[in-house]
Amino acid sequence: MKLGVLLRIKDINSCNEEFQKVRELGLETCQLVYKPKEYKKEDAEIIKEAADKAGVEISAQFCGYYDNYTIWDIYYGYCTAGLNVEAYRAERLEYLCAGAEFVHWLGITDMIIHAGFIPNNPFSPEYATMLSSIEFLSSKCQALGLNLLFETGAESPITLLRLIQDIGRDNLFINFDPANVLMYGYGNPVDALHVYGKYVRNVHGKDGLLPENPRKLGKETVVGEGMVDFPRVLRKLKELGYDRYITIEREISGPRQIEDILKAKKYIEKLLSEL
Repeated sequence: MKLGVLLRIKDINSCNEEFQKVRELGLETCQLVYKPKEYKKEDAEIIKEAADKAGVEISAQFCGYYDNYTIWDIYYGYCTAGLNVEAYRAERLEYLCAGAEFVHWLGITDMIIHAGFIPNNPFSPEYATMLSSIEFLSSKCQALGLNLLFETGAESPITLLRLIQDIGRDNLFINFDPANVLMYGYGNPVDALHVYGKYVRNVHGKDGLLPENPRKLGKETVVGEGMVDFPRVLRKLKELGYDRYITIEREISGPRQIEDILKAKKYIEKLLSEL
């Protein structure tokens, strides 16, 4: 498995510096997060050139939303996150479709999204809306030769599997975030892997705790200091035949972020060497 890091590009003029930081961490892959007001082909060329120059492989682009309406919790998030929010759906779908074009310009094949809170009830109107939204986006991705990956967490594992199988396209996969499975309150990431199985195409190296407040996400931690059982997670991934990317994610900023990423790298490398 290849170790990498989540890389956020906020200024297109800082690309060379940002990709060089990935190499300075001793890593050779990344998931790209880039959310401009407008996606431009020339920016894709700048990013691609910077990645190639640094010798960093972009495993996927994590395409978020340009707006800042989302509340990241397990209460108001139901009204603000993803593609099930009627007030924002059209705008967000348009932005994701532009993001798919950008991923294609980058010359990579995988696009990751936060779909939002997928309803557990397959007969609810909200589930039908999510189906139609993802069907529309996945058809766009398929026409461009792209895979569409779902970030895990905001729904039960079986609900995400149902959505993928109900749509039935062969370009739908999962970006497995073991910490999110915990932090959203859905339990054991190893159990989730039994459900996700062959659909896992990228993995976040992220750790966290179960929530104690029914309105708030569980707390993120340094990898190895939370509730994710990484030895079992990695063994299960190997059992599933997974041999792709482990992308370290630490959602803080400043010097502490670098320190924690290096701790995660050392910890995961040790576990991988013992498989």
